Amino acid sequence: MATLRFDTGLRFDTGLRYDTAPPPPVPPTGPRQRLRMNIIKLELKKKTVDQKIPLGQNHITSMTGNTNYPVATRQPTDAQFQTIQDDLITANNAVAAAETAWKAAIQVRNDAEAAWDTAVTARAANCEAVTPGDRAALQTTGFPLRTNPTPIGLVPAPIGFLAEMGPQIGEISLTWKAVRGASTYIVECKEHDTPAPWTQAKIVKQARVTVGSLTPGKTYAFRVRALGSEGEGPWSDETVKMAP
Repeated sequence: MATLRFDTGLRFDTGLRYDTAPPPPVPPTGPRQRLRMNIIKLELKKKTVDQKIPLGQNHITSMTGNTNYPVATRQPTDAQFQTIQDDLITANNAVAAAETAWKAAIQVRNDAEAAWDTAVTARAANCEAVTPGDRAALQTTGFPLRTNPTPIGLVPAPIGFLAEMGPQIGEISLTWKAVRGASTYIVECKEHDTPAPWTQAKIVKQARVTVGSLTPGKTYAFRVRALGSEGEGPWSDETVKMAP
């Protein structure tokens, strides 16, 4: 009787489990297929409706009798595409008509507003002429009134008073911050550190002035004050400068 022998070179793969999912498919070998890029360049996002309509019409015209693309294979069909083209044209024409009507309506409104402005200005002027300065009467017109101006009172002394060499020999330029409520400014000068009296140098409306006819090499002191509806304000701090 022959003896049965097991081939001891055969082994079970202990890493194999029969209840697991099948392994993923192995990708095919060989050269990879390249994706084909579309040749037609629509760029619809960059086109307006007015640009799309002639594009669609040009396509319809070009496809008429075009044997490269059999009628039966076209998607959408010729009839469907024509309907879509016509719908876009109709909608675009409606928008254009609405825009034209809207612009005309705005112009009518603007003309009416201009006429109203003229009329209400004339009514306000008429009320002012009938009861000039009568706030109580003008309050009954239904028009808003200006608030009563707050009295400024005595103007303060100018600040930021500076002296610099002027453009010419014997001249000194003065500047200061404008004072609210001031109508004019009075500028005085005298020789610095002497008992000489203050003398008026200039009266100006602007917050700047150039004083001339000064002796070069001498040092001068200057001051300025503002004049308002309530009279003259206090003098500013002195500023000193040697004449060039």
